[in-house]
Amino acid sequence: MALHFLLLSLGLIGLWIGSDRIVEAGKSIALRLGVSQLVVGLTIVSLGTSLPEIMVSIFSGVRGADDIAVGSMIGSCLAQITLILGISGIIHNIKVRPKALHVDGNMLLASIMLFAFFLWTGMRLTPLEGLILISIYIGYLWYTTTHDEMKKEVHERATHQHKGLPLWVRFLEISFGIGILIYSADLVLDHATFIARANGLSEAFIGVMIVGTATGLPELSTAVVGVLKKAPGISIGTLIGSNITDPLFSLGIGAVIGGGFVTNPDLLAYDVPFWLISSTIALLLLHSNRLTLNKFEGASLILVYVIFVMTKLFVL
Repeated sequence: MALHFLLLSLGLIGLWIGSDRIVEAGKSIALRLGVSQLVVGLTIVSLGTSLPEIMVSIFSGVRGADDIAVGSMIGSCLAQITLILGISGIIHNIKVRPKALHVDGNMLLASIMLFAFFLWTGMRLTPLEGLILISIYIGYLWYTTTHDEMKKEVHERATHQHKGLPLWVRFLEISFGIGILIYSADLVLDHATFIARANGLSEAFIGVMIVGTATGLPELSTAVVGVLKKAPGISIGTLIGSNITDPLFSLGIGAVIGGGFVTNPDLLAYDVPFWLISSTIALLLLHSNRLTLNKFEGASLILVYVIFVMTKLFVL
């Protein structure tokens, strides 16, 4: 058991290293391409850090482990929008732009509701419904990259600053960082799951609480590093973007490749509604106080996650 805890720790260190490379390269790419850090976070970084969820969804779908696939996605997104966003807000106040929050925040809520609607109809997510979710996600990416409100401002700033390393080197850095994230997340996932099973926990619980939290670690480390390196746009973009990527693309591609997912009634009865309510609370807090998430509001989001965990452990 000690070896599993050691490998779990090494995986966590790898997540931090990979995230650091992604944030640095993401900031540079934003400058070179003349797009905002928020858009980089919503697209390149959020998709990269969602790869663990995507892999879990695909492998779980193929192996018929539906509870782990759906549960881990819900658990990961819930942790991101409460625990991880809360930790980021405690480390440093996060300022968001109203237009970006309005569009992407509404898309976040719409993604959850659409995902839930498909699960509730027929109590399963079919390959066709998965394809629809993927198509909506691609449309969202197109809209985001073509409607960047800060593009002109960033482009003007870029013309007066040193370009730094070539663009292809920065993309290579992101590829390297994503590779570390995937390997590290797989390491964390494997050994966290082994530890959980050794203690007699159910597959549904493992999906939401263990796998979900583990696959959310890339977003945690990326968001925290983004805040520490004064790139809050990447932090908030990664968290909101991942909460859009996971229910639309991660579960969508898993359903298409794996032949669909059967719904666990317990997840629909409690976890999905709690996820929707928590996301609404997070967006309201981001809207308040001059569009800044402060330390008190960050602590409030962490409390929401603690309530979820305590309820799962001792009530459900």
